[in-house]
Amino acid sequence: MDEHYEKNYLQGSVVFPLSEFAARKILNDLAENHTSRIRWSRHIKERMLERGVTTRQILTLLKSKRSVFREGPYLELNGDWKCNIKGMAAGSILELSVAIKNPADNPTSILITVWVH
Repeated sequence: MDEHYEKNYLQGSVVFPLSEFAARKILNDLAENHTSRIRWSRHIKERMLERGVTTRQILTLLKSKRSVFREGPYLELNGDWKCNIKGMAAGSILELSVAIKNPADNPTSILITVWVH
């Protein structure tokens, strides 16, 4: 049994697999209360500049309870949970690719990329 799976399964601290509901709750909380635990990849910074997307729009999407999961959350080999969420922010429809690290204990997120639809 995978060590990460076993730890979470046996302790029951996070539902395995990570549900959309739990992922949304984590992302909402990080954007509302713990922005210092959101890491911005170099790639997303470049795409934001290229596509005219603001930090405020990204945080609005992360805080939204109406955004839609387009993909995931699914467990990657490195133990991160990856998902793509899509929603409206400041009049634009955005899709954001995010990795959630340590969902059961002191979660953080890494913003990977963003698209404008």
